[in-house]
Amino acid sequence: MAKLDKILKKWRRHFLRTFGYKLIKIDKLDVNFESILYHGLRKSGDFFFVQIGANDGEDHIYEFVSKNHDKVSGMVIEPLKDIFDELAYKYRKFSKITPVNVAIHNSESEMILYRIAPQKLKTLPRWLKGISSFNENHHRLTNTPSNWIIPVKVPCVSLHELFNRYQIKKVDLLQIDTEGYDAQIILNLDFNAIKPTVIRFEHGVPANIMSKEALQQLLDFLHKHGYEVLVEPNDATAYQLDLMIAS
Repeated sequence: MAKLDKILKKWRRHFLRTFGYKLIKIDKLDVNFESILYHGLRKSGDFFFVQIGANDGEDHIYEFVSKNHDKVSGMVIEPLKDIFDELAYKYRKFSKITPVNVAIHNSESEMILYRIAPQKLKTLPRWLKGISSFNENHHRLTNTPSNWIIPVKVPCVSLHELFNRYQIKKVDLLQIDTEGYDAQIILNLDFNAIKPTVIRFEHGVPANIMSKEALQQLLDFLHKHGYEVLVEPNDATAYQLDLMIAS
């Protein structure tokens, strides 16, 4: 296990150097998503998160909520009805978590989402639930056969509209995993209205989900708005630097 950790750290440093970044340490600890999350929890007092592309809820966000349910409220968003039903059931015990059956899109009220057919999913590994995308060719990145994919029309709202509809005034964590639409959502954020303390997203550069150029544009945008960014091989975490400074 120690050898594997060293390999992963070496790979991460190599990936970061590609973009001119390096790991930083605060209080002698590597900054990582979990440490950022718990710094946010300690500082906030009333931690609120929005998770776009929550899938069935089998993830680190659910674990975080389970361990801290008395201090955490939030919204989990999933557009596909069958998977949304699993998500809502998963969070049924947590009254401060609101499941929402919708997709986030900057301009459209309806979109086609390309997904694996529900009956087919029952015979496949669980991770394949998470490859649904607005991009009809996205499944090719995982070598998923085209005859498994079906188009599904889903209702959409912009993030700004969602915040207004649910009277959201502040966001401690914005978690995004949309299989290819993350950058568009972030670039459309109105930081004058709401500036999330932490933004976690999937770039997927090694899998060609996002190009290096698109990631660089996104990093420049986030830095321009005062975020530090921790870039990992598949994901990235942008956070306001004062979050990590002891108060």
